[in-house]
Amino acid sequence: FLSTPQCMAGTRGPDKMAPGSPGTLSRTSSTQDSPRRDALTQMSAELAAISANMFSRQDKKELVAELRAAIREEVAAVRRDLTALEHW
Repeated sequence: FLSTPQCMAGTRGPDKMAPGSPGTLSRTSSTQDSPRRDALTQMSAELAAISANMFSRQDKKELVAELRAAIREEVAAVRRDLTALEHW
């Protein structure tokens, strides 16, 4: 389902953002292939499907909650990375 054109339409991953736009980070290529990034990309596609009303109301609530949790985890990971760099 996630690879269908309807689901993928409207997804806007970090690679599609303009350089320097909010939300973009300069990270190493090894990090770009991380499972964490893959999970966020998948949830982004699911969020696009939510916009297309392809899920029930309960599914939408669950997916939004999962996406928020994933975003919080990613923010925490970035903060840890920045802290590690500051002490390097």
